[in-house]
Amino acid sequence: MKKSLFILFLIFTVTKTFAQTEVDSIKLEQIRRESGVDPTRVQTRLGYSIMVFDQESYLAQLNNRFSLNLGVNRWSINMKYDVVTKSPIAPGEGFTTGSGDIRFTVLNAFYVEGKHALAGSAEFSIPTGKQGFGSQYFSVTPSITYSYTIQPSLFFAVQPQYSFQLLKDPIYPDLKVITVRAFLAKFTKAGYFFVFEPRPVFDLVNDKFDLILSPIMGKAIGGGYNLILLTEIPTTDSTIKTRGILYQFGFNKNF
Repeated sequence: MKKSLFILFLIFTVTKTFAQTEVDSIKLEQIRRESGVDPTRVQTRLGYSIMVFDQESYLAQLNNRFSLNLGVNRWSINMKYDVVTKSPIAPGEGFTTGSGDIRFTVLNAFYVEGKHALAGSAEFSIPTGKQGFGSQYFSVTPSITYSYTIQPSLFFAVQPQYSFQLLKDPIYPDLKVITVRAFLAKFTKAGYFFVFEPRPVFDLVNDKFDLILSPIMGKAIGGGYNLILLTEIPTTDSTIKTRGILYQFGFNKNF
């Protein structure tokens, strides 16, 4: 009798443990998908963020970024639009504000099976911003993403990209840039997620190399909302002077 009760208790305990593990895995997968960190997880969301580029001396640039992501099956269509504000070059000139470029991305997560996932995408940068506020390049950045789920709360991904121009002002140099995004992301049942992204950048035209280090922290606060904080730190003096260190804070709403 005691042996039978012990076996029943053991079966109940194991079953409950497996059931709880499955629930936790589903919750972590939802946090991962809604965070927007993993390109191989498709989701519909609206987002807003403020981006501060801390440049040399008192110079700074503020970007108000609005984003819309439409997810249909394994297809994702994304659009980003920036309103750019620049600090004065000379004291007393005042801040100047203008429209930035529009970025349009099409992505297909064509393989998601078990621990492995693959997605291909192309981002088009449309030069809607006037000189000083936009890039002045009509460019495209094709990329492919591979992600590997180490465990439900942890994954690694790598995304090589190649940016080149389709159209440009003749006075500007060609655009040929290779970027390799690699990131390790950790999620918790409490809704927090932490990402570290080292990003080597190769400028083939100007024969330059930089390594961007980007720590990211976020929190799912319920109702499909996420808060996200990140920093992008260049490791070369030239990029620090021209682009500056980026501080970004934003939120998104998933549907």
